[in-house]
Amino acid sequence: RLHTSRDLFSLAASRLDRLHRPDLAASLLDQLLASAPVSPGLLARALSLFPGPDDAVRAFSSSAPAARSDVSLSALLSALLRAGRIDDLKSTFKSAESSLGVAPGRASHNVLLHALVKSSELPAARKLLNEMAKKKFKHRPPADIISYNTLLAGFSEQDDAEEFEKLLKEINENKLEPNVVTYNCRMRWFARKGETFKGEELLDVMESKGVLPNYVTYNALVQGYCKEGNAGAAMRVFKRMKVMKRREGRSDLGVSVHSQTYVLLFKSLVEKERLDDALWLCNSCFAMKAAPSFEAVKGLVEGLVKGGRSAEAKGVVAKMSFLVKGDAKVAWEKIAGELSLEEGAPSSDP
Repeated sequence: RLHTSRDLFSLAASRLDRLHRPDLAASLLDQLLASAPVSPGLLARALSLFPGPDDAVRAFSSSAPAARSDVSLSALLSALLRAGRIDDLKSTFKSAESSLGVAPGRASHNVLLHALVKSSELPAARKLLNEMAKKKFKHRPPADIISYNTLLAGFSEQDDAEEFEKLLKEINENKLEPNVVTYNCRMRWFARKGETFKGEELLDVMESKGVLPNYVTYNALVQGYCKEGNAGAAMRVFKRMKVMKRREGRSDLGVSVHSQTYVLLFKSLVEKERLDDALWLCNSCFAMKAAPSFEAVKGLVEGLVKGGRSAEAKGVVAKMSFLVKGDAKVAWEKIAGELSLEEGAPSSDP
């Protein structure tokens, strides 16, 4: 029966969308919704998978009243948000109770907050949060930590220190428990101010409260230290992430070797001539069969040769040549051909 294979439907719909067949993905999801009585959770899941917002609107409008809830409404609003249709999101939210039979709850309010922040309507977002927090309006659900995190991120991007600090104070006064997103917002704030060390101190606070950091946590700290020119501290945080990943047995903590974080860290280590750390990081990528940035590897190789470590430099070049394929291999071989791998040889730079 179709409704017993929801995970398979989700996978198939996502794959079809990536293959640029939104028509087939929508048809598949329509079959899923028509195959059995639809719960609010199933409707919400389907709405999140529809490739276009119009399909999501159609599916919600044709769904049974029993499937409509704040959960499924928030999924519909999220579909409009992903498509950048902020005005449609606002109008759908406003008319939800009268036209769709669903009174927006906290999940839907949080999507609206996200939309207002995304469209740089921070005064309106702040007004909505205040109405939720005061609990004096029957049509406004109480704010939660997700509500506050959304505004924290918005005011952080606007570099509004006064509002940022006010929100942190309100979180404490309302006895809301900060989660990993809250801490990540604070870490990015400190990194932006050139005070990444304060953000790193929050790692210990998180651990004491049982809040596990994620890759965003470490990205913020590593990037912050790199931009401050503190390659040693950046490497310390990176290794701390590796220890956490092993200790918790989690695969989602790794920093992608193709991310800006990795590029900045590798470049920073090479520039500061921390060749042992740079070589360790490079070999870690080779072990994962991931090719680092060509320019960063070139800098590492030249640094190793300059330091009398030609054998290690040749090893790096050989591993890169073995790892890269196709056009990338041609590009790398051109760079490798210009490198001087013997000690005392002139540099490839003019």
